[in-house]
Amino acid sequence: MEIPGVTSIDNRLKPTVEKKGGSDLGKDDFLKLLIAQLAAQDPLDPMGAQDFSAQLAQFSGLEQMTNVNTNLEIIQKLETVSQNNSALNLIGKTVESYGNAFSHSENASETLSYSLDSDATSIRIDIFDNSNSQVDLVRLGGQTQGKNNASWDGFDKNGKPLPAGTYSYTVKAENYNGDTIGVDTFTSGLVSDVVFGDGEAHAIVNGKELPISSIKRVTIKQ
Repeated sequence: MEIPGVTSIDNRLKPTVEKKGGSDLGKDDFLKLLIAQLAAQDPLDPMGAQDFSAQLAQFSGLEQMTNVNTNLEIIQKLETVSQNNSALNLIGKTVESYGNAFSHSENASETLSYSLDSDATSIRIDIFDNSNSQVDLVRLGGQTQGKNNASWDGFDKNGKPLPAGTYSYTVKAENYNGDTIGVDTFTSGLVSDVVFGDGEAHAIVNGKELPISSIKRVTIKQ
């Protein structure tokens, strides 16, 4: 049945919306879809004002979320630039982090740092060269729970000075009952370079990449 003054719409002429790019509709796609829906609606049963307002509200919400995401991306880029600039300031400074490697200067003593889980009555520190051969041994008496330091003179077991280079150490601690105590060791060294990656910047310390977030202390070595 045809009604005078009302022209039927050929389904073949209905506007279409083609989604391009990613799998999610953007705000432009949403607006095109809304226009296509209005143009192709049934003249005998047009969209009500309430439904139309609801769809406009959805479009407004989508646009706001798009703007928020854009602003967050800008903030993230600015934060990355700021972190990279801060990382550059580490070059030439001595940093400390969890680990057991350290840089030794010839004819110089070195400070080895570690943390004890509980009080210890005896401490054994083994020093290794870059080829993982033991070069010296340090024994200490009782130390308390927490951060402790030990001094190494830089000489081998025969009393000869060791050349400059990268060394490592292990710490074994025991309590009064002879039980082994948990120990965390700390690595230290001069930052020679900074490498920027996709996720986080890394400082080059003792020839190894050290995540900036893992650095616990920064000092200017005199």
